[in-house]
This record gives sequence, structure tokens and C-alpha cells, in this order.
Amino acid sequence: MEVKQIKKKVIIFTDLDETLLKDNKFNHKILNNFIKTLLQKEYEIIPVTSKAYLEVVDLLKQIKYKLAFSVENGAAYYIPINNSKDYLYKKIVNPNAVKKNTIKKILNKSIFKSYLCNLKFIENLSIVEQKKITKLNSKQLKDFNSREYSIPVLMTGDKYFKKKFEETLFKYNLKIVFGGKLNNISGLHSKLNSLIFFSNKYKQRLRNKKIIIISLGDNQNDIEILNNSNYAGIVKNKTFKTLNLQRKNNIFRSFTEAPFGWVEVLKKIIIKMERDYY
Repeated sequence: MEVKQIKKKVIIFTDLDETLLKDNKFNHKILNNFIKTLLQKEYEIIPVTSKAYLEVVDLLKQIKYKLAFSVENGAAYYIPINNSKDYLYKKIVNPNAVKKNTIKKILNKSIFKSYLCNLKFIENLSIVEQKKITKLNSKQLKDFNSREYSIPVLMTGDKYFKKKFEETLFKYNLKIVFGGKLNNISGLHSKLNSLIFFSNKYKQRLRNKKIIIISLGDNQNDIEILNNSNYAGIVKNKTFKTLNLQRKNNIFRSFTEAPFGWVEVLKKIIIKMERDYY
């Protein structure tokens, strides 16, 4: 498929795990040429992820591109320093982000005592258990545990328990994001904050150029960016039920899982976008 150069600025906001990556691995054979073509056509690709800074930088070094990105579900944004040969970034922290140690102190309050028996903090488990749950090697696990603004947990309990826990967290300006295997406790920020932050940066820089936003994801915590973009791409994930969006148009779904599904759904979007803007 030939990717045309659109006379607009196209920004692709993409989740990583199970959207671009499969089992935390980047498939060079499938993705390299397609990503290279997109970047050559001046498409912007911005990963928005629950991953930590070190995890994302490791990925970018693998694909050999310095991309802007956000981490820990919108806790912090990173903009590459263009004149640097190394992977150096300017960091902007979301004002709603809460440091990990502060989150721990809040969770140690007596009001949370009844909830803690249903929580397992990943970093408190043995290395063997952590590797089994995360399916990461020693280096990857070290990067995984380098989070600054969120705490990954396993959680049990019924819907009522989870709702009460969410309500209690909210009183302290915290939230829990439920994922496939792991859940993350953090401040009141989300991937949508990342989309707004980077979109505004481009609008300020490209005052007279229309910006087209594409969002790609597979999970519940991607719904906000999928609902607030020009085109939404949902990558199949057999672990989850079909994502239902508020929007009714320009929704595209892949029949395959990551990484094939990322390429598949993005090609569908590009075909439609070229029809819309040519």
C-alpha cells in the first residue's frame, strides 16, 4: 500500500501493549518498513502508554527513532531534544500526577485498611512471581518497576468492592485504571491529557495547518483517546470484550491482534482519510 503525503498534519496517538506490541515485543519484520514510511511522509507517531519512561526509551532505541511520548497513563510527557544524538528528552509533568511514594502514604491511611487485603502490589512480590505475572526478563522488569507516578497491582473483589475502592481513592485525588492483567493506581490523569497536550503543541506551532488525529488502542483505558480523535482504530484483543465507543463514525477495527492488527487498522484509516482529504 502506498501512503500519500497529506497536506495536513497527521498525528497518530498509539497505545503500546497489545496494540503495537505483542507480549511486550516489537516485531521489526512487520512494523519497521511501515513505520519508516509513515515518518517519511511526515506523520507523527506518539506512543501514549501505561509503561514507565525507561520502558519506552528502550523500545525507541530498538526501532531507532526519537519520538515524543507520554508515560504512566498521562502522568508525564516527553519531547525529544532534536539536536541531541542521544535519547534525551524534555520532561513535562502533568499537574495531576502524584509521586509513587505519596500514593503509598495515602494507601497506608486507616481508611484503606479494609481494601488492602484484596490488593497485591507487584513490586512487593518475589522476583520469580513478578516475572511470571509480567512475562518480563530481568532488565525489562527493572525498567517496569521504575515507575514514578503509578503503582501496578493485582486486585480481587466483586464490582461493589471495586466501586467502593474507586470512590475512596477519588477522595484523595487518586484513581485505579483496570487493565487486562494488571491495574494501576495513580493520580487523576489519563491518556486523553496526553492527546490534548501534544495536539495543542502542534496547533501552536502550525497555526494555519489543519491537524488530523488518529488514535489506536485495544483496552478500556484507550476509550477516551479513541472517542476524541478524527479516526479511531481498535486493535483486536481476545482477552477483552469488544470496545464500545460513544462516537458512531470513523471507527475501524482489526480482525487480527497486535502487531498485525496495528498495521491492518491503520491502513484502513489511511485509505478513508485520503478519500476524505483529497
